[in-house]
Amino acid sequence: MSATRIHSQPKSWLWGTLTSIRLTVFLLLILAGVAVIGTVVPQNQPPNQYVSRFGDVWGRLLWLGGFAQVYFSPWFLGPISLLAANILACVVHGLPQAVKRAGQPLTAETALTLPERGRITWPAGADPQPGLAATLSRELGRCRQETFPDQTVYFGERGRFRPVGPYLIHIALLLILAGGLIGKFWGVDGQLAIDQGEMASAFQVGPRVEKPLNFQVRLDKFQVSYYEPGASPKEFRSDLTFMQDGREVSRAICRVNEPVTFGGLTFYQSSYGSQATGPIRLKVQMGDRSESIESPLRQPTDLPGGRGKIISMKVDGNFQGYGPAVLILSQASSDQPLAFWIFQNHPGLAQSPYHPGLVKQPGPYRFTVESIPFGYYSVFQVKHDPGVAWVYAGFLLFLPGLYLAFFRPVERWALVVAKTSKGRWQGRLLGASPRHREEFAARQEALLTELKRGIPS
Repeated sequence: MSATRIHSQPKSWLWGTLTSIRLTVFLLLILAGVAVIGTVVPQNQPPNQYVSRFGDVWGRLLWLGGFAQVYFSPWFLGPISLLAANILACVVHGLPQAVKRAGQPLTAETALTLPERGRITWPAGADPQPGLAATLSRELGRCRQETFPDQTVYFGERGRFRPVGPYLIHIALLLILAGGLIGKFWGVDGQLAIDQGEMASAFQVGPRVEKPLNFQVRLDKFQVSYYEPGASPKEFRSDLTFMQDGREVSRAICRVNEPVTFGGLTFYQSSYGSQATGPIRLKVQMGDRSESIESPLRQPTDLPGGRGKIISMKVDGNFQGYGPAVLILSQASSDQPLAFWIFQNHPGLAQSPYHPGLVKQPGPYRFTVESIPFGYYSVFQVKHDPGVAWVYAGFLLFLPGLYLAFFRPVERWALVVAKTSKGRWQGRLLGASPRHREEFAARQEALLTELKRGIPS
C-alpha cells in the first residue's frame, strides 16, 4: 500500500500543478514582464546598437541574454509553452465532466427535488393547465410535461450547456496560441521596395536575406494625395501587375489597410518615397549674379566663384504637400553648413528639416529649383502567415464559449400542479440556480406574476 502511495503522489502533484489557476496567473505575470522588456528594449538590432544605447555591460548582457530577440528566446517560449500545457491540462481534466453534465437533461424526478420558490392557488372550476405550458415556454423556452396519478409536473431548464462554455474558451485560446507560434516560426515577413515602372522577383527578409518570388510583380503607377498643402497624406496607392513566366496574370490596387494577396503572399502598403533619376538642376543667385548648376544626388558640387560647395541630399516628389522639393546642404567658404529644403513651386522659400513651416532661404545664396528628375518607389510589407486560419478558428470558437460561460446562466425550474380535496388547483414553483442570484430572483418574480395574472386567489 505504501509503494502505491509513493508512486501516486508525484503524478498527483504534477497533475494538480498543471491544472492549477495559480500556475496560470504566475505564467501570465512572467509573460507580462517579458512583453514589457520587449517593448522597452529595441528588438532585432545589431549588437553595437545595444552597447551604444545601454552601455558596454548592460548592452552585452541584453544581447547575450536573448533580450534583443526576446520573443524567440526561452524567456518567452518557455512560459508560453507551459501556459499552453496548463490550458490543455485544464481542458483534459474538466471537459469530459462538463460534456457529461450537459448531456444529462433535467428529468421530472430531479425537478421534484428542487427547492420551493412560491405557491399559486387557482379557484375551483377554473382548470389552469391549458395555459400553463404556453406561459412557461414563453418565460423559460422549451418546457416539458409529465403527468403522475396525483399531480402534473411542468419542467424546463436554461443554460444546460453552460458548463461547456469555459472549456470552449480554453480551446479557443489554444488555437490562437498555436496560430501565433505557427506564424512566428513557419511564416514569412519581409519588405519589398519597387521603383515605379520596375519589376521585382525577390523581396528582403531580415537585413541580409533575399527570398525569391515564384512570380514577378511590377509597380505600374504610384499616387499620393494630401488633405491640404502641408498636411499629412490622405491616401497613397500602388497599381500592381503580377506576372508569371513573362505573362500578365493579374492586376490589383494596393492601398493602406487594403492589402493584396497573390501567390500565397499578402502585400501591405507600408510606405513610399521618391529618388532622383538624374542630376538636379538648380539656379544659384548671389546679389545680381545668377548661374545654373547641375547637382548629382549626394555628391559635392562647387558653388559659383568657388566660394563653397552644395550637396543635394534627398529629393521628394511632394514634400508635405508643397510639391517637388530637394534637401540641400550648403556651405559657403566662411560659414557653417546649412541644411534646408527648397521647393520647385515656391521659389525663395525653404523649410528646416527639424521645424515645420516655410521661411526665407538662409545664407548668402538664393536657390531656385529648375528641374528635379525623380521617380517614386513604393515599399510593401510582404507576409505569409500559415497560422491565420488557426487564429480565426480560435476567435470563432471564442464567441460561443463567451456566450455560454457568461450570458447563459444555469437555471432549473418546475411547476407542480395538483387538485386539492376542495376542488381547487394548487401549484408549487420549484427552481434553483448555482449563480446569478439577482437574475434568478427577477425571473422568479416574473414567473409568479405571469402565473397569477388575471386569476383571483
